Amino acid sequence: MKEEKRKKSLEYSIKDGVAWSVNEALGAYYVSPFAIALGASEAQIGLLTSVPNLAANLSQLATPRLMEGRSRKKLVTELVFMQAMVWLPMSILAMLVFLTGVSSTFLPLTVMLFYAAYLTLGALNGPAWASWIGDLVSEEEMGSFFGRRNRIIGFANLIAFMIAGIFLDLSRRLGVIFLGFSLLFLGAMLARLISRYFLLKHYEPKFEEKEEYHFGFFEFLRKIWRRGKRPNRFGRFSLYTTLMAFATNIAAPFFAVYMLRDLKFSYITYVAIVLSSSSVRFLSMVWWGKFSDRYGRLRTLRIGGLLIPWVPILWLLTTNPIHLSIIEMFGGFAWAAFDLASFTFVYDVVSREKRGICFSYFNALNGMGIFAGATLGGLFATKLSLGLKPILSVFLLSGILRLVISLLLLPHLSEVKKVKPRRPLWTFPKSFVRRRFRI
Repeated sequence: MKEEKRKKSLEYSIKDGVAWSVNEALGAYYVSPFAIALGASEAQIGLLTSVPNLAANLSQLATPRLMEGRSRKKLVTELVFMQAMVWLPMSILAMLVFLTGVSSTFLPLTVMLFYAAYLTLGALNGPAWASWIGDLVSEEEMGSFFGRRNRIIGFANLIAFMIAGIFLDLSRRLGVIFLGFSLLFLGAMLARLISRYFLLKHYEPKFEEKEEYHFGFFEFLRKIWRRGKRPNRFGRFSLYTTLMAFATNIAAPFFAVYMLRDLKFSYITYVAIVLSSSSVRFLSMVWWGKFSDRYGRLRTLRIGGLLIPWVPILWLLTTNPIHLSIIEMFGGFAWAAFDLASFTFVYDVVSREKRGICFSYFNALNGMGIFAGATLGGLFATKLSLGLKPILSVFLLSGILRLVISLLLLPHLSEVKKVKPRRPLWTFPKSFVRRRFRI
């Protein structure tokens, strides 16, 4: 009976993920364009990424305590409901701007506060959800399940984001852009409530968060690079992903600014470029999932970590939307490997009892990296000059730092789950194509 409930819950997990991805596509993905439409400066766009992410990820330090003596299911579903409700004041703000035409430098900061609340509520439930779903997915199917799940929710995300972009571009042409934003945020709220409905149908295996599994955040930091016979694999991995988050977010918030403000692309062109990355990302997820199950999470992580640095550097070479779309396709392929390997690596290296607290600390560190990177990027986006326009100099700096961090730290990470591939690495793409197309 429990096995039947487990399998049914995994199907509900995919449906929950689909609804969540629609919520992201209609809401979170359009927070930066909303702030840009309100007249946000480059520094404010940097803060829009850095401050909410810092607040959200640091809040996860409280999650292990929230899990003590409480059902993970109840905790997650309560937080998801509150998170969905945050879109309501965001929608009202957009509607007020539409109806009154009010303009103020404080409006982007108000958006930042609402967005911080949205991310914080989502972050608080993250470790509890990760612990919960980790109990439902068997070790043998970890890579393939999350690869399949990510592909399906990625497809839903792509379709919703594309429809939202077309709708928003039409709203702009009709002169009702802020009405368009208001309706999108209402749609995001509805999608997140649907996500909660499917979470409520999940089965929750019995689990008790015990004091003996708890260890302090500063204790974790002190041992993050422990050497010797028992190196801190999780600590080193967390440090690497944190530094990559820092380097990535020096540039990440400013691609939208560059496309919409500097290159003056329409919303449809902007959406098409973003979708080119998302589409390849979700299409390659199943492939990367099977690859990581066969060849290991670390090898998958290394491939992604060495490909990702080239994405912002390639943006320096062209302003042609078609060329930028091709670059983003390459980026989507690389990020699919990195994201999938990063998520599943934690399950390999951390015991079931400590997953909640380890995900909390992992995400808190990454939040610090995002905050530092986006804040620094916001300062550099109008002042840094490396022989290029400031915003392009930020892209170049981000790419160089990503490459240096990967070259220095990846050799210090080690695989936990030993994998013995049945065939040499280079035969995997050929065998995958033969199975897929039956040739």
